[in-house]
Amino acid sequence: MLWFSIMESRVIQSVQRAFGLLEHVAASGDGVRLSELADRAGLNRSTTHNLLASLEELGYVMQQSRGAPYRLTAKLGRLVRSDAEAEYTLRARVRPVLAEISRETGETAYLAFAAGMDYLCAEAVQSDKPLHHAVTPGDRDPLLGTAIGHVLLANDPDLARATQAQAPKDWSQYAGWIAETGTSGYALDLDEFLPGVSCVAVAIGSRAAVGITGPSSRLSEARLRAIAQRIRQVLPAV
Repeated sequence: MLWFSIMESRVIQSVQRAFGLLEHVAASGDGVRLSELADRAGLNRSTTHNLLASLEELGYVMQQSRGAPYRLTAKLGRLVRSDAEAEYTLRARVRPVLAEISRETGETAYLAFAAGMDYLCAEAVQSDKPLHHAVTPGDRDPLLGTAIGHVLLANDPDLARATQAQAPKDWSQYAGWIAETGTSGYALDLDEFLPGVSCVAVAIGSRAAVGITGPSSRLSEARLRAIAQRIRQVLPAV
């Protein structure tokens, strides 16, 4: 009994309440409104609103509009260990593909995963040309405004909704590009995110993407589109 008393005293109330709200939201497939959440959790609406605002800011829950039901985002699922194992397996399978594409194009090839409002480079094969754009594992760049980011957003509705909710002004700037990416199946960055650098990105499922990047002087729009088709030919083997 003493052990249980000690453990109970270590539970921080605000953390307990926040996780309780997450559980209630997860149990409601169609989303749940603030008043209902407050009633279910036995909390007043002000406390519930403050906790939900924190969870929304951190990217774990979202509302499509003010007063709309709260829903979980995909971020919580990314903490599950099985996802990490799946990513490790994917990285091993994609490495030879990156090497092949880099050799064929002469440019840097890399694999990236979504990481909050950014993407994270997980694997890379550098171009062997003296003038090239280097990308190394661990590099992070924003989802919005980049080819990799746009193709990830176009293929993950939960990620797109969460990003739109957290950065509505930036989202409106790039919404057209993301929609076009969803139609074409790949995204282009023609000297836009970084001056003098262009990129093409193709999605692998809903959470990963392969990118080819290099000097804009070597990567015209026509060549990037041709590379995108080549990547799509090679990826099914993954």
